[in-house]
Amino acid sequence: MNLQLHIGSKTLDKKKWESICPEGSFLSLPFKLAFEQHHKSNIKHLYYVADDKENKAIGYAQEFNIRSNRIRDYQKKNKAKGSLNNIVLRLLNLKVVALGNGLLTNISNFSAVELSNNIDFFNSLLLRIQKDLSANKFIIPDHFFKELKVENPNEIFPELIKVVVDQDMHLKISKEWNTFEDYTKALKKKYRSRLKSVMKKSEDVEIKVLTQAELVKHAEKMQELFENVYQKSAFGISPFNTSIYTDLIDSDIPKCQVIAYFLADEMIAFSSELIDDKNLYSYFIGLDYRYNKSHRLYERILNETIKSAISNKKSKLIFGRTAAEFKSNVGAQPIHSEIFVYLKSSVLRRLLRPILENIQASNWVQRNPFKEII
Repeated sequence: MNLQLHIGSKTLDKKKWESICPEGSFLSLPFKLAFEQHHKSNIKHLYYVADDKENKAIGYAQEFNIRSNRIRDYQKKNKAKGSLNNIVLRLLNLKVVALGNGLLTNISNFSAVELSNNIDFFNSLLLRIQKDLSANKFIIPDHFFKELKVENPNEIFPELIKVVVDQDMHLKISKEWNTFEDYTKALKKKYRSRLKSVMKKSEDVEIKVLTQAELVKHAEKMQELFENVYQKSAFGISPFNTSIYTDLIDSDIPKCQVIAYFLADEMIAFSSELIDDKNLYSYFIGLDYRYNKSHRLYERILNETIKSAISNKKSKLIFGRTAAEFKSNVGAQPIHSEIFVYLKSSVLRRLLRPILENIQASNWVQRNPFKEII
């Protein structure tokens, strides 16, 4: 199999990549290059291409460090137990390779036009990355195996450790919702009243879509607002560089827009969206928590994102994995998610398997805000 691995895009045959890349895909090269350009110091960007008579596939991966304190926070949040956990986790300032984008975890970063043997391809890819990067720890998202058309991967590859992660929250956009008011009318009285309260509390907040010049102007503030959210998160590979938005908003595939929230000319929050042909993806946000409760900022962001999905005539809004109960209040439903961990060291695998397999998705109460099932 002619499988090429490129560490960074300099040696990548960009014409070949684009010829294999599906139309309208998040694998579009300008989109990937933006992540590489704005996250050079903390992430190694990997591009792989299979191109011969029997195989045509492309994929994007990243190598980065996972800090042990973030692993412990996530493990504690999800109630994984074990007396050896803290001892083991002290060892886990780990350098890992993720077969995906650690800054956009619910999007596939692999596409195959043709593969002669899917299992051989996966084994060849891991061996190639191990050889070229001396990598021995991997995170493989469930959507990678879905694209590879491999079901129950931990049964086919018993060395893999399956880890259940927080559900991805999806809101189906009804064809009957032509305006945000239509969505509001579909809610039960209790949730309609809650929405009105959110809009009332935040009525003094000015909301606008930022231009590139405005992104540059507010760059420092946006990074500060993002850091507020990042510091409260239970898990994260590395800080996101909000300067990337200056490149992403020029991208047609996917389309990106950044929405800012101002109070008396001060930016107190921002949200961002990625839009493809069918779906709108809620992306990173930033908040000034001094105003979050008084102005119901986070809930207002959820409402504005729904409004955007409706106005852009999308069939689904992908909210992501955080704050599931908040998102269920506006109608989002959970989608089961999992990742698979491969550790080359059999010793480390034996130590970590019981810890990782014991992690469960966060407990929360599913709300049903609609009068009828959407």
